[in-house]
Amino acid sequence: MLLPISLFCLLFGLIFPFYFEADVVAVIVISTIFFPFGVYGIWCWFGTSYVINEEQLIIKQGPFRKAINVNEIEFIEKNSHPLLTSAALTFDSYVIQYKPYKTVIIAPEEIESFVEVLQIRIGGHVNKIKGM
Repeated sequence: MLLPISLFCLLFGLIFPFYFEADVVAVIVISTIFFPFGVYGIWCWFGTSYVINEEQLIIKQGPFRKAINVNEIEFIEKNSHPLLTSAALTFDSYVIQYKPYKTVIIAPEEIESFVEVLQIRIGGHVNKIKGM
């Protein structure tokens, strides 16, 4: 969903003003509004990654970075609200709750192997893994 919207914004911001022979103000306004959204979406699509090291789960999405101490993870569950995707690039996503009341939504390509590696890193102390 993110990629088609990003491509639309990118192309609309670049092509629309010139295709309809808009004046300079329209070109600047339309390009200024749509082009950055397209660039941001493409950056997030191709710049999203999840890395698990010995102590942290590092989530990268475009210009944003988040590091979660793996020992603070309380549970992982399947996302029951598919329209809330956060750092996930698909509707098939999972919620990780860490610390009291802090959550992040992820969607690695191979969730089962991702969770197995995560459990190994944290010593298997994740209490609940729901919906897998």
